[in-house]
Amino acid sequence: MFYTHRLATLEDTNAIASLMAAFNQERAAIDPTRTLKPDFDFEQYVRDHLTKPLHYYWVLEYSNDKSPEPTTIVGFLLVYVQDEAPPEDMPADLAEQHNRSRPYQPRRLGNALGFYLLPKHRKTKPIKQLIDAGIQQAQELKVSDLDLQVAAEQKGMQALLEKAGFTKTFIQYTKHFPLATDTELPSLHPPHPKLEQLETPQLGAIPLRHPQTNKIITNPQGKPVFLTPVQDNGEELLKTSEGLPIYQTPIRHPQTQDFVFDTKGELVVCPVLRDEKGYVVENKGIPQFHPPAYQVVQGKLKLKQDEAGNYVFCEVERDQDGKILKSTDGKPVFKQPLD
Repeated sequence: MFYTHRLATLEDTNAIASLMAAFNQERAAIDPTRTLKPDFDFEQYVRDHLTKPLHYYWVLEYSNDKSPEPTTIVGFLLVYVQDEAPPEDMPADLAEQHNRSRPYQPRRLGNALGFYLLPKHRKTKPIKQLIDAGIQQAQELKVSDLDLQVAAEQKGMQALLEKAGFTKTFIQYTKHFPLATDTELPSLHPPHPKLEQLETPQLGAIPLRHPQTNKIITNPQGKPVFLTPVQDNGEELLKTSEGLPIYQTPIRHPQTQDFVFDTKGELVVCPVLRDEKGYVVENKGIPQFHPPAYQVVQGKLKLKQDEAGNYVFCEVERDQDGKILKSTDGKPVFKQPLD
């Protein structure tokens, strides 16, 4: 028997999907609070994870020297990593709200969202091989903590994890209450304020609201303002690598934090950043935009405008081949002409 491990690709979707289905079937069998949806599309589920930023599938492959059969995927470890601290570019009001709702110091956290091996391969060596792969990746990504849930009856797995340096923290208990199909259920959704119905200018348009009051922003003519998805060449929607529409970031007045409108009454938004091939630049799955340029006038920071009154945006730094220069954390480096 010979085991190897590697990061999965989209070509592994079907193989992982069958293992993911088995993993969830076993989980549902031991947890009475979990009932699998009939005909759930595990292939799409796996494909979505494979294309999401900061999600990693480690697969375990098995080969037998005595058999002409090629290597077979017999297990997987799905890991999601996150930084619990707010991003540096998060608006101050949102960052304050983020910190106010979290009593613990932020961690650089790695979560094991799924860990499964086919029954006949559940042996110490292959299990440890996947665990070590996850730990090594966590160290490379400078993760501070790892979280992994293990079923109560998996004593062997628990022993392996403790030997690898993991600490048992919580024991989770569940209790299931059967509900009759004709039972009238009180809503458990939080209340949402009734929002006025607006006629949107195009499909996917979102009304722009004040971040504190939630009131709809209006332009100088008194009409509601909408954020509209970016269109490529004026026809098809421009989308992220995850297939989501892109909405440009509105610029704000540096003194009042009000939204800014041009001489025609149009909302001023940051242009989408594209690489040397014309593709949208992303950082951790988030599309990047050219930030506004500033200048100091009479000791006050103001948005820079050209002679025609148009707002100026920062150019990105590029190397001699036209490729965008990036910081150590993957963010594009912009020129900031602060006059």
